[in-house]
Formats: sequence, structure tokens, C-alpha cells
Amino acid sequence: MPLLQRYIIRQFLPVFGAGLALFLGVLLMNQFLRLFATAMLKGLPLLWILTCFSRLLPSFTTLAVPMAFLVAVMVTLGHLTDTGEVMALRAAGFSFHEIARPFLWMALALSMLMLIVNHKVGPDGFHSFKRRTSEAAQKIARIDLRPRTFTPVGPWRLYARDVVPSTGHLEGVYLVRPNREESLRINAREGSITLDPGRGVDLELIDGQLVLPNKEPERFTSGRFERYRVHLPLEAPVVPREPDMQEMSTKVLFEKAARPGLLEEKRLEYLVEASVRSAGALSPFVFFWLATPLGLGLRRRARGADFVASLAVMFVFYGLLVVGVSLGRRHAGLASFAPWLADVVGLAIGSWLTRMAASQ
Repeated sequence: MPLLQRYIIRQFLPVFGAGLALFLGVLLMNQFLRLFATAMLKGLPLLWILTCFSRLLPSFTTLAVPMAFLVAVMVTLGHLTDTGEVMALRAAGFSFHEIARPFLWMALALSMLMLIVNHKVGPDGFHSFKRRTSEAAQKIARIDLRPRTFTPVGPWRLYARDVVPSTGHLEGVYLVRPNREESLRINAREGSITLDPGRGVDLELIDGQLVLPNKEPERFTSGRFERYRVHLPLEAPVVPREPDMQEMSTKVLFEKAARPGLLEEKRLEYLVEASVRSAGALSPFVFFWLATPLGLGLRRRARGADFVASLAVMFVFYGLLVVGVSLGRRHAGLASFAPWLADVVGLAIGSWLTRMAASQ
């Protein structure tokens, strides 16, 4: 690799790494707070949070990488311009294309990587993340019993007139397991509760009655007991759910869109989502054509102007992407093409800026 390209890459990588960490931190902050709250409520270990983050990371990387690349290119070239290094390189005979070539190769590499992540790795990771968080939501790691309140314990509902949290002693216990039209009911004068972490709770009831349901509403079977022990699992029934579009690979999206009898509105959503993934993956390549000529301006600028300009480019680009998505979901003929609006406009403006910068 030529010396000039190695020097430019060494200037670029620290800025790109800092920008990537910044944007990922901002994008993941809300998810981190939710995961942390879930882990605290359910008594889950730190490893669970880390594994969830590892599955969620690819989905947010597809947004953070293009933005970090744009900022890094403009800030790096802006710094080289402000210090006079670009002018010195041009005076030494280096052309615009030779200075910009390292950024072009990096843009192409990132775009190819984003295509893989957007179409396969990201959706698979997001599906795994949703599955783990859904399973965690079903679990109960501790019981917070309150007097005169029905407390869910897996598929059961537990009520106690008086509760002594320090000893687990209960007074006036009522336990019911709803099952549509029928329900199993247990009541007792007193009892005690013991938590078996990760498995369930053990109830020991004293002086009570067991009521078994009957298919005929007028009849039931009951029996009294002096002492009765029951184990309640801390696992609620898993409720099946339909995966979101973000959890489906692009292959699955096309398969669902081709199903006969599918609502037209849903079909357009699938097609638009597939196109957005390709258009978004090529954003580093589009940003190269915009950031390089803007960053290589020979006039000195105010400090921070490159960062502000990169934010403006992001705002316009993703604004056009949203417009394209809206058009694609409204018009069937544009579903596969409208999401490319931001890329087409960006490449058109970037080509014009590049010609202007190369001619200087």
C-alpha cells in the first residue's frame, strides 16, 4: 500500500472508531435501559444483558456505520485541509482521485458488509434478541407479595390477607388457577411461602379447603385438609407471537410478499422493507461521493464546521429515505424503487460536487 494511503487511513480510523462508538451508544442507550430494568426486575445476570446486546448490535450497526463513515471522512479531510496538507499534496502532484481513493475502497468494503448484515445477519440477530427478551418476560425470579392483593405466580394467582415478608408467613390464603370457564381454587387459614430461585415457589398451607372444578356449573368437588404442600412454577405459559419485519431475512420477506391472498398493504410493506435494506447498505458508497468533495475544499473553515455539515447531509439523506418509504407503501408500482430515492439524489449531487472538486 502506498505511503499516502497508509497515512490517510491512520488519520481516518481513530475518528471513525470514535464516531462509531458515539452513534452506537446513542442508538443503544434506550435499549440498554430497558434491558437493565428487565434484568433487575427478573433477577437476571449481567451475562444475559451482554448476550442480548451481542444479538442486537448488528441491527444498530447498519445505522451507526454509515453515519460514522460520513463524519470520519469529512472530519479527516477537513483537518488535512485546515493544516495545509491537502494543498501541499496537490502542489506535489497528487490528484484529487489519488487522495480520495482510500476512502472509496473503504466505502465499497463497508457497503458490501452492510449488504450481508442488512439482509441476513441483522434480522437473525434481532429475532434472537426478541426471543430472549420474550422468554425473560415470562419468567418470575422473585415474588413481591402485598396484603389483600392478587399476585401472579406463573399460571396461578395468589392472595393473602396478611403477609410477613421477613418469614414468608401468610394469613388468609387464597390460591386460584384460572382456566377459561373452569378454575381450581385453594383457600387456607394460614401458610408459608418459600422461593426456590430459578424453579418456583413452595407453598405450605394449613387448615384449608381444595375446590375442584366440574363441567356442570352447579356442581363441584371439594375437600378439606390440615396440611397441604404445592409447588408453583415461576414460568408463565409461552404466548406465540408473529415475528416483526425486522426479524425476517430478506428471503423470507419476498416469500411472504408472494403468498396468494395477502393484503396489498402488507405486501407493499414487505417489498419496501427489502428495498430499504439494499438502499441503506449502499449509503457508505453514496456518502463517499458527498463527503470527499466537501471535505477537500481548500478554504479554511470554522472549527466544527465539518461535523455540522456531515449532520446536515445525514438529515437530508435519511429524510429522503423516509419519503421514498412513504411513496413505496402508497403506490404498488414504486414499492421496489422509491426507497432508492435518497441514493439516487445523493449520487447525482455527489457526482456534480466531485467534478467541481477535481477540476480545482
